[in-house]
Amino acid sequence: MNKHLKQLIEIAQIDKESDAFEPMIKEKTKTLNALLASQDQQKSAITAIAESKDELKLAIVRNELSIQENSQKIEEIAQKTKEVRSDREARALAIEEDLAREQIKHANSEIERLNKELESKEQEQAQKQAKQDELQAQIQELQVATDAEVKRIREQQHEIFLKKEKAIASIDQKVIIFYEKIRKWAKNTSVVPVKKQACGGCFIRINNKLYTEILQSNDIITCPHCGRILYIEENV
Repeated sequence: MNKHLKQLIEIAQIDKESDAFEPMIKEKTKTLNALLASQDQQKSAITAIAESKDELKLAIVRNELSIQENSQKIEEIAQKTKEVRSDREARALAIEEDLAREQIKHANSEIERLNKELESKEQEQAQKQAKQDELQAQIQELQVATDAEVKRIREQQHEIFLKKEKAIASIDQKVIIFYEKIRKWAKNTSVVPVKKQACGGCFIRINNKLYTEILQSNDIITCPHCGRILYIEENV
């Protein structure tokens, strides 16, 4: 077998080993990421509740101000009533007073409703905060274990990287550039064995002439159908 082909097979195997670490890391961080996503949702919910509470408090203040203004208006009407000079003026003041009292009644009703809603929001916020605290404790505990696992995997991945660097240093750079071009699209099926006279990547049968060339030639040969690098397994 061609020396460079043997080296490419070795490098392709190293790349497979290296790429296998990413799914491992993803799996190790899956639970932690789910908790972090849930924590973000809780934070958003707590923020939204806090904003709602602020709006409710502002609405209460506006209604309290309305009560003060209308109470003052009633006092002013009472003073004017003492100085009234005609029935028409008296009726106008009476209507104005009724309207002010109605507005006070409505404002008191609104304050009662808003306070109940505010109380409900405070209870909801307390529940969300309790859940948030629980999540934070879980995250802190899991973060330590996950970081340790990811660090261990990264160290193994780095060892594989050094192994590949060593292998690349001993191969013709034109050959490795050719391999990397194929790897861009073929990923971990860039270098594949021929099985039952078919490409191990696209599984399309190759003709007898090319098959014989692969068996006998010292050149690097690619599949005419997909472009992957082909080789014959030595144990076959």
